[in-house]
Amino acid sequence: MGSLMSYLLGWVKPQPTFDLTPDPVTGLSEKDCHSIMESWALVADRKIIKQTGVAFFIALFEAYPYMQDFFPKLKGRPLEKLKQCPVMMSHATTVMYALKAYVEHVDDTQALAALVTRVAKSHLDRNIFTQDMDRLAEVFLAFMKSSLGDKWTTDVQSAWTQLLQVHNVLYKQIEDQTRQCSKQSTDSTSSDDHVSKSLKVAEVNHQANERDKQS
Repeated sequence: MGSLMSYLLGWVKPQPTFDLTPDPVTGLSEKDCHSIMESWALVADRKIIKQTGVAFFIALFEAYPYMQDFFPKLKGRPLEKLKQCPVMMSHATTVMYALKAYVEHVDDTQALAALVTRVAKSHLDRNIFTQDMDRLAEVFLAFMKSSLGDKWTTDVQSAWTQLLQVHNVLYKQIEDQTRQCSKQSTDSTSSDDHVSKSLKVAEVNHQANERDKQS
């Protein structure tokens, strides 16, 4: 009997154990990272990643129609037609692979920060701000919940929520830095213009004084 139980238990796969200590920067534990990677694999398999991306963007545009206007080649098109639109499929696939990079580096703080920074700079140039990213995160969480069904556990939800919050906090920091740099540049230009105008006025006054002396 003991030999039989040992044999049967040998086929039982032990549950993995994870460090629950949160990363000091991201707040994600080893268990959170595992939850993110494991759940992502279910929706981002190479065979379905394009369809998943398109479905997500359709959900995003349904929830926030104005976001479709961020994409000039998609602006004004009926959502039903976007499902088979090559431009939509191409962009959706690109975004999904960008998310894949996030997931692959979710336990590497420096690499993750570099990826978010790159995305933030390119999107801020197109006037896509933190409030838009907050709305995107809201739709993404709902989309993942719908896609995963009973695989969307409390642990998975908590992990993804934390990752997206960290993403948007960093995005906001970059947005604020960009605004500050832009303001400083504008102030500097205004100051230079003021000095230039003052010098021109001074030059005109000097020339007038010289003419008065000569007369």
